[in-house]
Amino acid sequence: MTAVSPGTSAPDRDRLDADLAAAEDAVVRASASLVELEAHPGHGLLAPGGFTGISARRREETLATVAELHRDLALYRRAVATAREARGTRSRPSTEELTAADAALHGETVVVAEEAVPLQRRGLLGPTSRVTRTSADALLARMTAGFDAATEVVAAVAAVWDDVAAALGPVERALEDLWAEPAMDGVAADLRRWADRLAALRTAALTDPLARSGDTSAVDPAAVAEIEAGVAAVGDALAEARALRAGLDDRVAALTAAVDELAGAEAAAAAVAAETARLVVGPPGLPVPDRRAPALRTALREAHDDARRGAWAAASTGFTAVSAGVRAARAAATSDHAVLAGLLDRRAELRGRLGALRAKAAARGRSEDLALDALHTRARDLLWTAPCDLAASTVAVRAYQRALEDGAAS
Repeated sequence: MTAVSPGTSAPDRDRLDADLAAAEDAVVRASASLVELEAHPGHGLLAPGGFTGISARRREETLATVAELHRDLALYRRAVATAREARGTRSRPSTEELTAADAALHGETVVVAEEAVPLQRRGLLGPTSRVTRTSADALLARMTAGFDAATEVVAAVAAVWDDVAAALGPVERALEDLWAEPAMDGVAADLRRWADRLAALRTAALTDPLARSGDTSAVDPAAVAEIEAGVAAVGDALAEARALRAGLDDRVAALTAAVDELAGAEAAAAAVAAETARLVVGPPGLPVPDRRAPALRTALREAHDDARRGAWAAASTGFTAVSAGVRAARAAATSDHAVLAGLLDRRAELRGRLGALRAKAAARGRSEDLALDALHTRARDLLWTAPCDLAASTVAVRAYQRALEDGAAS
């Protein structure tokens, strides 16, 4: 669209009609675009405010631009309507009509501002106000630039919001599901802590959404992963509480049986320890069997009490600790029993070997061998003395065997 310069011939009718039709179409399209802009989620996010930093400045600029777009569109619509009215409806308008319509559409006839001139800045006959004019074409260009700038900000804010929603949405939904769980007594504080962390992360990302640059994520992925792991751990605890509530009697019965078995194993280990202490002088550092079953039985009773009063998280923790304690104590009792019983087995094995060697000496006709007999007596006395010195007994049996094999006492 080009303006008609003063002093030139009448504007071309076909060109003017085409310009006028294009301008009327621009009014319709610009109106629709403004409606769409204000309906955009990003524009809705700008309206409440609460931004900081660069986002606060860009928000004010954008809202001011949108307001200017409405004012400019109203002026543009009025200019186009004036041009249409000046053009008239005749198929062959006059030169005056064409010139007036062209001036309304392309000339600087649109008043965009009017300000009073202060008394001290005007002469006696000077104007009392200053009017700023522009053309409809310039208005349309200004609206186009303003619309582009506003949509850029609106789209950027919406993109950050979508980014935050995508990053935090799954863990937020997981938190909501956990808050609806009935067994919340022991995990409410943990859930509240993770919810506060999540809210702080969201606030940090959305108070200055335009501060980030490039492809930087609006939220810290490591922080999101930490919250997700924490919420998942709470969910696991609640799932365990649900399972515990459904199978409480079976769990208590199984753990009671396990503690009973442990008590038997610890009693057996204590008995073999007492027998070993009476019959054998063992090496230093022998295990001293512990009795953990009574304490674990008490812990089991307390966990059961927690479950009966609905403290499922505490009950679950207690039952888990009892189960782990039984396993550890059972392993210790089994190991202690094996070590201590091994000493008694060693004593019995040495006695059996000495008897077999005595029979072999008789078979070889050495029953009257005084030196050999003295070695046998030495080994026998050690093995049949309580407590038995296993180290000395082992040496004595080996000496008797060596003398028998060599055919001479040493």
